[in-house]
Amino acid sequence: MNLMKKLLLNKLFLTGFVIISGLFLVSIFYFIVFKDHIPTTSLLFAADGKPLPAPYSFKKFPPFGTDGFGRHLLIVMIVGTKYTIAAALIITFLRVFPSIIFGLILHFYFNKLERPIKSMVDSLNYFPMTLLAYLLLNVILIQDVSMILVDGALVEGAQPLPYWHRVVLFIIILASLFVPTNSVLIANEVKIIMNKEFIECSRVLGATNWRIVSKHIKPFLVPQIAIIFIRDFIQSLILMSHLAVLGLFIGGYYFREDLFGQTQKVSLSNEWAGLLGMWWEFLWTTYPWISFIPILFITILILSAKGMMEGLKVELALMDNLRETPLKKENLLLPETLAPFERIRNYSK
Repeated sequence: MNLMKKLLLNKLFLTGFVIISGLFLVSIFYFIVFKDHIPTTSLLFAADGKPLPAPYSFKKFPPFGTDGFGRHLLIVMIVGTKYTIAAALIITFLRVFPSIIFGLILHFYFNKLERPIKSMVDSLNYFPMTLLAYLLLNVILIQDVSMILVDGALVEGAQPLPYWHRVVLFIIILASLFVPTNSVLIANEVKIIMNKEFIECSRVLGATNWRIVSKHIKPFLVPQIAIIFIRDFIQSLILMSHLAVLGLFIGGYYFREDLFGQTQKVSLSNEWAGLLGMWWEFLWTTYPWISFIPILFITILILSAKGMMEGLKVELALMDNLRETPLKKENLLLPETLAPFERIRNYSK
């Protein structure tokens, strides 16, 4: 039974995968059928004719109520699901796969520089990545045109970038911050694999670097990359949430008047991190449940990814045990019957 079949039978992995894929497919279905239409409730009035303050609670409009614009929160969350998962997956992809290339290049062609590069990259771990990302993005992704004083006269400052430019820059910057760390991590994994005995045997037999990578390193490295990918997916969601609380949304925001004519920021994409940033201030009002809705959904997404990662680790550990046990028995009972390199072939299966 191969690894994919085992993962589909693993309860932790299967539960996490079903939740994430199910949320994503529901959002895609809503987009195809309803074109992401968000139902809105107009201002309500009491029996005496006085307007009822919005947002409206989950008791009047179950299951989550409405926001200050009268939008139904459940539908807003459904619309933003696909953008949340897609953005996190794209950021994770750009964090992990370029790191594989850089990690291999670092090990095979810049081996002498591996230690100083590792020291410099490790120093980045002492600087909060959320703060670094905020400092970079806050300068680039300006939303409001400010007036600056030049030679005694007020002139307009820099103009905001177009929507898709902001989205691309947001994703690239968030991904590039972690490429050095992942590259060193993968270079270390490759170094550990290269110290195995069968790699030295392949070298003696004339194997090139490409053959060693494709035939010997790949079976060991791919499971580790899968674990790194899921871990980085979780980290991307957390980083997106932190930046949203600081006022940086994917693609930015626009201003809209609520039911009482007050201007509020609105996320352009309705992704969950942006909604958390929009609704963060509700924690200090009489509508605190609104802030907890995106927190709850993001937590479910993170726990689902964590379940997938733990299920993958369990199956990989079981496979390693099954692979090593026959080898130990052969080495102890019938060492004289093993043909040359038979241990290597069995171990690399």
